[in-house]
Amino acid sequence: MVKSPLGIIFAAAAIALAVSPEARKAARRLAVKGAGIVLELADQVKDGTKELRSTEEVKNEEKNTEQVLLP
Repeated sequence: MVKSPLGIIFAAAAIALAVSPEARKAARRLAVKGAGIVLELADQVKDGTKELRSTEEVKNEEKNTEQVLLP
């Protein structure tokens, strides 16, 4: 039936979630916290890329200004 240790762990977790309301509440809380962490990280990555993009725009503007000034 279930031969691997990982399979046994998943089967035990499934049984615990099916039988215990407390386990379902804990799993739900953990899922909500995990989703919050993922969303927070996504926002940080988005903000970081915005900063990189604005830095690149400044560098490009400086290059364009230098090209105009040079003969």
